[in-house]
Amino acid sequence: MNIPALPANETERLKSLYMMDLLDRKDDERLSRLTRVAKATFNVPIALISLLDRDRQWLISPINENLRQTSRNVSFCAHAILLQGILIVKDAHKDERFANNPYVTGAPFVRFYAGCPVHLPDGSIAGTICIIDSKPRDFSSDEINLLLDLGAVVEDEFLIISQAMTDKLTDLPNRRGFYRLGDKRFKEMTSTQTPFSLLYFVVDNLQSINDIWGHAEGDNVLRGFARSLGSCLHKDDICGRVDGSAFAVLLQQKNDHDADAFLFKLQTKIDELNLNADNKYHINYAYGLLQSDAEKYADIFEMLNDSDTVMYSEHRKKKHR
Repeated sequence: MNIPALPANETERLKSLYMMDLLDRKDDERLSRLTRVAKATFNVPIALISLLDRDRQWLISPINENLRQTSRNVSFCAHAILLQGILIVKDAHKDERFANNPYVTGAPFVRFYAGCPVHLPDGSIAGTICIIDSKPRDFSSDEINLLLDLGAVVEDEFLIISQAMTDKLTDLPNRRGFYRLGDKRFKEMTSTQTPFSLLYFVVDNLQSINDIWGHAEGDNVLRGFARSLGSCLHKDDICGRVDGSAFAVLLQQKNDHDADAFLFKLQTKIDELNLNADNKYHINYAYGLLQSDAEKYADIFEMLNDSDTVMYSEHRKKKHR
């Protein structure tokens, strides 16, 4: 049995996969519908959408609820994502890559496999849509084209999911996307007692810019602010546009000064933006900052609402001073 290699862009691929937040969730009915179509179309007992994580594959429409994930090292799909087209294994017993695979020598006794790589909206490969049979079989050119068509439909569904979670103006997660990604990260860090902060930002002169220079200029301001936020993030941080002029950042803290360092870096970026922009205005913003507190906040929603309140309170104090 051969251990599958890693794609050359594995780090970027995983980041894109995590941003879609498809792992460790109940089956999406739209995706499950496609696996049912695949089973009926090819008359096979098993059809899956497999998402390749760092060390495992997560299965949509698994054989049973006890087989939601398997090791990536024994995954046929981990081989398939390395190819430009479909991976076809007509008889796994006769293929040295898979002959000793535990899913070949044991249940579900895979003999035939065909897997079509499927891509996320940014072009990264998420995994495959695949069909499996316990009997060896051939796979015709017409069947290849049918599986390619199903792969394209899976990619269309990924695009719909992404668009529902993404702010079109800034390409950041929208409010729904930030809640979905942020709540998962909130629970992970809370359960491991990892310190984190939630920062809430509002571009506070946006209305004036819209009124005087037009909404197109206001959109440029939001895009510039979003890029500045994004350039300050580390790989485990999550940033989103949660309202018209409001942004939120969930920031893991490896030391006590990480939030201060983030704010300093952001201010430096905004200062550079204001200095180099050929505008008659400066981008100004207010922010609120909350530290993690498991006893006070049950989820990301409560923390975000509180940070909004803190931000406006601090903003009023600043204006009064």
